[in-house]
Amino acid sequence: MNLLKTDAILTRAETRVASGYTSGLIGKEIADRLDISYHTVVRHTQNIYDKTGIKHSTNALVAWFLEKNYDLDLSELRRRFGAFLLFCLTTFQIATTDFDNSFVRRTPSRARRVEARKGGAKKGRRDDTYYIDGIE
Repeated sequence: MNLLKTDAILTRAETRVASGYTSGLIGKEIADRLDISYHTVVRHTQNIYDKTGIKHSTNALVAWFLEKNYDLDLSELRRRFGAFLLFCLTTFQIATTDFDNSFVRRTPSRARRVEARKGGAKKGRRDDTYYIDGIE
């Protein structure tokens, strides 16, 4: 295992738990992967919080771990700026997506298309198309 800068602060077990959080796992998944109990993961996480002064935030723990070991600058301002950029990209993607046909149910091969009849359709609904499943 490579030596990490956090090895001077955390025990080997605590480093493995912190690395699990950095990989995007939750406590129960970390416990399964490390073959330890969930309560042990909780105890190690609490010890990490106590040693580092992090205020019980997994996101802050991951940011601290990455900053210390990989020399990344993940200050609060940079994280907020990154979240804002992600929000803008997502909003742009949603704004430019054509939703007109994205939720239309595709007609299965066994369905039969039935158009509204002039006499039976309600006013203003003559052009509606109905699909009836199971008719051969």
